[in-house]
Amino acid sequence: MQEVYLRKVEDYIIRRCRLEDLPSVRWINQVSLPENYSNFFFEEIYREFPEGFIVAEKDNRVVGYIMSRIEYGFSNIKKFSLARKGHIVSIAVLEAHRGKGLGKALLEEALVSMKKRDCSEVYLEVRASNFQAINLYKKYEFKIVSRIESYYRDGEDAFLMSKAL
Repeated sequence: MQEVYLRKVEDYIIRRCRLEDLPSVRWINQVSLPENYSNFFFEEIYREFPEGFIVAEKDNRVVGYIMSRIEYGFSNIKKFSLARKGHIVSIAVLEAHRGKGLGKALLEEALVSMKKRDCSEVYLEVRASNFQAINLYKKYEFKIVSRIESYYRDGEDAFLMSKAL
């Protein structure tokens, strides 16, 4: 695996996640997002694609993360073809640290890691009401591919967004 440190954003360090960061990542997920995952799920994603599991840190404290994985399956872009796809599973930044470019930096580094692993496209699911996130993804040329009805446990729809790499 490459060097852990990736870049700085103001007073923040963007780096690869370490195993000891997972409790902080799980906590950020719980306080920032309505959808939570099991401890095993975080560990599985970390072990499967560690270079795509990235954190934002300030003063030796993890304040944001993005976790992604690589999948094989039908393309979201080219109909009836198979693709090696990056899947952004979850991204979150603690509220006190939002608006500083951390989400963009985490997303950019995840996209770089997927390109290095020869993914031809990347996709994600986002709440249909999360306009801030949707606008961020559109700036990175993600397109809404479809609407998934009642995707989330609370019944909210999701947009499936995808882009070519």
